[in-house]
Amino acid sequence: MFFVGDSLSRSSSQCPSTDLLNRRQKDEKVAHFFESPEAIFVKHSQFLGVIQEALKIQSHADLFHWLQGDLQTYLPHEIVLAAWSIPGTDALEVDVVSALPGMRTSDVVSADVMPFLKNLLTRWNDGGAQLFWLRNERGFALDLNKVDTPGSVSATFKRMRSAIVHGIKDERGQNHILYIVFSQALTPPRSVQYYFKLLLPHVDTALRQLTPLRLQPNLNSAAKPYLEFGLTQREREIMDWVRAGKTNEVIGVILDISPFTVKNHVKRIFRKLDVSNRAQAVNKIHVRSDVRPRNDSG
Repeated sequence: MFFVGDSLSRSSSQCPSTDLLNRRQKDEKVAHFFESPEAIFVKHSQFLGVIQEALKIQSHADLFHWLQGDLQTYLPHEIVLAAWSIPGTDALEVDVVSALPGMRTSDVVSADVMPFLKNLLTRWNDGGAQLFWLRNERGFALDLNKVDTPGSVSATFKRMRSAIVHGIKDERGQNHILYIVFSQALTPPRSVQYYFKLLLPHVDTALRQLTPLRLQPNLNSAAKPYLEFGLTQREREIMDWVRAGKTNEVIGVILDISPFTVKNHVKRIFRKLDVSNRAQAVNKIHVRSDVRPRNDSG
């Protein structure tokens, strides 16, 4: 890669054709850095559109599609990982957004990324809360003593070759959040750092409005009715999220399946429960789970 200021000097013994080639190369490099006003206007207009789309985020599905959409032009990535401290403890909570298979929040938590994340958080704090880069041609190892299986979370992180790390400090509530954006590219475009700083407040605002997906609804009391109705494990998982008010699209993001697959599961659930809509399904499960054997002896 060439940048303005690279040495283009050659010995005086070079032939005219070589000098001409050098001048053309220099012109191309300069043109790369000095775009036309029209091109700059289009680029800024597109970036403003990305910011405006962030204001519409109301669900995890919205956040997922925003991060995978035009934002990729300015911040190309495979994984966005957010980590923050749980008040009063040394533990971390995490949220993950990625289009890669098997990279849901629950998968990453199960892979025990906490030592890796705590190290990054400490480095960020010790460095004065300044942005920094990580690059490794061999990827990022979560546990050097663990043998990775194909498709595992740790194997996926080993395919990432660079990461940009920065955070948002909250001096009032002390709810600091660290963001790590992973890429398979060893050397992402130089503009990524600039756009990351511009986009980070909008990513942070959107994420803080959403309940962390790791906080699964506590529905153990309904386990028995699920079995009585013959719901499969996947159908039970989907009903958990239906009861939590999630749409098919959001459930698909959470469970790493398509919205169409979720829809088909929901239809089968309706047939098994003999209902025609979500409200009836939730009510039937609730009523059955709340039924208690009556004690007529007392």
